[in-house]
Parts: sequence; structure tokens; C-alpha cells
Amino acid sequence: MQEHGPLLLVVDDTEDNLDLLEFALKRKPVRMLRATSGMECLALAAEKQPDLILLDIQMPEMDGFQTLKRLRANPATVKIPVVFLTAQRKDVDSIATGLALGAEQYLTKPIDTDELLVRTKMLIDLKRAEAELERTKADFMAMLVHDLRSPLIGVKSVIELLQDNGKGTILNDDHFELLNAAHTSAKKLLELISDFLDLSKYEAGTIPFEGSAVPIARFVDPVLDQMDIQFRQRNVKLVKMIQGDLPDVFVDPAKTEQVVMNLLSNALKFTKSGGAITLEARLQTEEVITASGPKAKHYVRIGIVDNGVGIPSEELSSLFERYKQVSSARITKQKGTGLGLVICKRIVEAQGGSVTAESEPGKRTTFSFTLPVAE
Repeated sequence: MQEHGPLLLVVDDTEDNLDLLEFALKRKPVRMLRATSGMECLALAAEKQPDLILLDIQMPEMDGFQTLKRLRANPATVKIPVVFLTAQRKDVDSIATGLALGAEQYLTKPIDTDELLVRTKMLIDLKRAEAELERTKADFMAMLVHDLRSPLIGVKSVIELLQDNGKGTILNDDHFELLNAAHTSAKKLLELISDFLDLSKYEAGTIPFEGSAVPIARFVDPVLDQMDIQFRQRNVKLVKMIQGDLPDVFVDPAKTEQVVMNLLSNALKFTKSGGAITLEARLQTEEVITASGPKAKHYVRIGIVDNGVGIPSEELSSLFERYKQVSSARITKQKGTGLGLVICKRIVEAQGGSVTAESEPGKRTTFSFTLPVAE
């Protein structure tokens, strides 16, 4: 832990107990606040926002249960983890009462400081994870509202404009341009909804995979042909580096095509004009342990390499989590739900492969996935 470690608020009406604990924690990587009553605890908790409150149950005037009720009723202190400290009330009813009121854990006197530090770290990590989840949900809802609202407004505006012209109006070129715009907006909505439905089905295991032995050209070439105009419009060069005589892979071609399309589209979003994206494919052999002993397993590894803005190293581990967007997406103003990579991962893993990501910010980013060779 750092010099400015977690801040503990210890509440006990016996000063000697506080002195002993403060002495025991003196050389530990934590900071300690003292309170000798429930009222003092409420005031300090609201003002100092400690990382954890160690709360004695047996106190005059306002006991630990009453204090915890007040802590949980105050929006400023409702999320601060509380550990009850007791020397007497170890019975099941007291523990159940405390947990029902919102206490996270119990500790008994005398306090084992090593155990206290372990529990403190665990509760603080949990609190941070919950806060990160809340931020992720908020970011997702903001993206969802934007992604649904914008195309709907476009469709609604076109319909209203055509309605204003009245029945029997002959459509001119301007009208057809508006209809094309409405069609594009509707298509975006459909793609967004399809992503949600696909992900829910993949996670439930209800999407069937129609596997067959096919060459990688079966699901790579259609994507390259379809995206050719996008690459030319963005002035981005596409390079193919495919090992010769690659064996067939056993996959569902249509669903694997979706993976290639998604990864190439992502690479294109983050590559500047004049940049390059390389699609590479090569044979890879891994040793797997089976019931009969080690066995060589053959895969084809397909990589999408771009020289775009890159991804910070600390964000690589969360790339394949639902609704996650990397900071480079916010910098380049590339909006999305963060579902595309999750769907890619589900498709590849369902076919016996794996997905990885590597990046050197400002230099290159590589998304790779493996597919089992057909036997």
C-alpha cells in the first residue's frame, strides 16, 4: 500500500481500546480516525469519508446498531463499508441483525491487525469494483440513449416532412435523399438492436453454430471486397500477409465473417488517413493435455494490425467486457455500445478458438484470433 493508505474510522467508547489499536496500527500502511460515540462517528464519517468504519456495538446513548441505521440513512455515508467490532455479542441473532442493517463483516476483540488489514483491503477493492460497475452502467446508458435517439430523430423528421407535403405529392430528388438518410438511420438502429439480441443469445448458448471445413478465404475475402470502398474513402492501405497453403478451418463461415468484419471496422475507425492495416494469417501449433497425454493442436491465427492511436496497456484487460469503451474511443469521438468485441469473443470461443489484443500506443495495435484446423 502507498504512504497515504486507506483511512479507517474506529468507533469505541473506551479510550484505552482506541489507544491500543492506534499503537498496533502505527507502523501499518493505514491511517486511523477516532470516535468515542455514535454521534461523533456520524459527523466524522460525513466529513472525512473514510474507506471503512470499524464500529463497536456496545456503546452508551447510541449503540452500534443505531449508529449503523443512521449511517445507511444518510446519502453521504450510505456506501461506506462498516465492520462491527464486538467482544460480547457473538450470538447468531446479533450477527443477523447487524448484517440485515447493512454491516459488511464482524470482527471480535482483541483485534488481529493483520486480519483487519486483509479485510480492509478486500472491502475497499469491492467498493471500488462496485463504483466502477456504476460508472460503466452510466456510460452505457448514455451511449445507448445517444445511439438510439439520434437515428430515431432522423427517421421521425423525414416522416414528418413527407407528411407535411400532403397526400398525392410527387416525390422529387430531395425527398429521395431524405428517404435514403432515414433508411441509413433505421439500419443503424437495426444493427444496434441485433447486437443486443445476439449477445444475449450467445451468453444463453442458444445460437447454433453450423461448422464445416472451409478455407479462410471463405470468410475473409467477402469482407475485404465489401470494405474496399471504405478503405479507399479513408485513404487507408490494406495489406494482406497470408501464409501459403494454409489448411482449412472448422468454423461457421457466416459467424466468423462477422468477427473479421468487426475487427477490421474497429481498426479502420482508429487509423488516420495515410495509415495502413494488415490482415495476416499463419499456422500455429499448441500443445494441449488430453486423457491420453500431450497432443499437438493446430490452429490458424488471424491478426488485424493497424498503426492507429493505440490502446493504453491498463485498458487491454477490460477490452472484451460488456459496454466497455477505451479512452482512445472517447478521444477520437468514436461512439459505440462496446458490444462488438464481446460478440467476437463469444463467436471465436464457441468454435474452440481464443481472442487476444496487444497494443503500443501511437504505434500499432493487433487483434488476433485463432480457429481450429479441420481434422
